[in-house]
Amino acid sequence: MLIWVCALHCEAKPVIDFYRLKKSHDDTAYDLYRGQDMACIVSGPGKLASAAATAWIAGRQQQTASLTWINLGCAGAAEHDIGSIFVLNRVIDADTGQAYYPVPLGRNALPGHAGLTLSRASTDYRDEYLFDMEASGFMQSALRISSAELVRCLKVVSDNRRTQTGRNRQQISNLIYHHIDALDAEAQALLALNRRIGALEIAPETWRAFTELAHFSQTEKNRLRGLLRYLLNRDQDSDELLERLGAHSTARAIIDQLERLSRRDSEGL
Repeated sequence: MLIWVCALHCEAKPVIDFYRLKKSHDDTAYDLYRGQDMACIVSGPGKLASAAATAWIAGRQQQTASLTWINLGCAGAAEHDIGSIFVLNRVIDADTGQAYYPVPLGRNALPGHAGLTLSRASTDYRDEYLFDMEASGFMQSALRISSAELVRCLKVVSDNRRTQTGRNRQQISNLIYHHIDALDAEAQALLALNRRIGALEIAPETWRAFTELAHFSQTEKNRLRGLLRYLLNRDQDSDELLERLGAHSTARAIIDQLERLSRRDSEGL
């Protein structure tokens, strides 16, 4: 399943309309729209809201084999034209300095850019960053559930030094809908990768060998399962992986090492 996470309804509307998603009346904590193999959740603005909504909907998908994610929204830029679209290849939290690195899908059709997530809106733009308010919170939560190649941040420039359109909700929807074909291409590529990963069964003895390396919380087990599905599906040998991980004594260190292996391997996708 693919889950779109948007801060505002005007950012989500192009996706809802294009895929004909239906509003869920069983879920009242958030505005949630569902289709056959995807959902779109409106989190509200801010990184904490985005993190909470991402974690909440993941908790509602316990029976789903594998999840993939897109954080879609608007961003401010220094000089980029209004309506330009980018995939974030680095996300930095301005408050903590924490950096996250989404893994690109091979030869990505969209240009990459670094993003800086702020706690409050600012027009003090920097040439090297797009400004947003949700990406770091989204990344923090999504990477606890899925491996990095299944997590994407897509941003459309709505404001720059010359023009501010961020308060015009209809214009925001129009700017995003202008790129709906590119957004759909990203979505379909992620869904295809997710199906390959989700279809991989981990042998019980293999799973037991990995989980005996350290004490894993349930959240860490979920992430471990996703990483192993990806790596084993890419013909990584389980015995070789176990040997490489033997020196890592904590669940956190094991997951970090698998994430690095996953990131390097995905460069060839």
